[in-house]
Amino acid sequence: MSGLLPFFVAGLGFLFISAVESSLPISSASGSPSRSRYLPLRLRYTSFLTLSSLFLLSSLLATFNSLSSTHDPLGASLPLSSLAAASLFLLYSLSGLLSLPPVSLLPLPSSFLDLLAIFSFSLEFIYFYLRRKDLDGIENRYFDLLLVPILLCIVSTVLIISWPRSVAPRLARAAGLALQGTWFLQMGFSFFTNAIAHGCDIHHKSTANYTIKCKTHEEYHRARAIATLQFNCHLALLVVMATVVYGLVARNKVSTDNGYRPLNKELQMGTGISRFTLDSDEEDAEIVIESNGHESSEVALHVPDENGTVEKISRD
Repeated sequence: MSGLLPFFVAGLGFLFISAVESSLPISSASGSPSRSRYLPLRLRYTSFLTLSSLFLLSSLLATFNSLSSTHDPLGASLPLSSLAAASLFLLYSLSGLLSLPPVSLLPLPSSFLDLLAIFSFSLEFIYFYLRRKDLDGIENRYFDLLLVPILLCIVSTVLIISWPRSVAPRLARAAGLALQGTWFLQMGFSFFTNAIAHGCDIHHKSTANYTIKCKTHEEYHRARAIATLQFNCHLALLVVMATVVYGLVARNKVSTDNGYRPLNKELQMGTGISRFTLDSDEEDAEIVIESNGHESSEVALHVPDENGTVEKISRD
């Protein structure tokens, strides 16, 4: 995958899939009809189908273009290394589309589809982990940082299989897909535009075989530090957006009837007059009021002192 356009299309595709993935818990919580409930799933599988097909087409075109290059023996073989991950994503999307009602030509359980997704993300992880044709290239730093959202997608999909009704793993996978999308956009702009690090240039041997080298050792380390800073900014933006989305989902999940009734309703329901009596088994203080029908009354207080003896205090 080379050029700004493939990275731009990949980034927008992952962002769209992330938006669809994050809408799945919201649609399930809103209690929508069955036909509209399967619409986000259909959009997710269709998006994966389109994106994986474009990856396959881009890899094949890069391979055919590199066959005519005689000074680059790796140009034709490098694009073929991504065919395995793209093919497995294509299988995952087709299996998901064929398993959706009302047709259900291939009724597969959701756990099996999630298992296919784990294998697909794992092959993507291996592809970018082993993509080190030039150890001095700055692009290796960007590809290493891309492993973080891919690993997040793998772990969250495993948790989805364990807890299929939980909302948090699906939102975590949506966050991983969103971070992949924004990072693909960042790589496209950092590799093929003027946003490349100062003192570094891209060197093309063929369509798929390129590397970004810096002039000095200091500029090399500075470019790696810039890549790390860019990733931290993307991660901070993702945390803010994930917090907002999780708040919206949590608000929809909370029921309006929380088991409490207002106090005025309780008073309206009661027909009698409530009388409260407070009795104690151990009376430390006793107030005796004696009234003989006159205005004056005698009050006797039996109060224990510090030693436990009871003193009688009377007042007219």
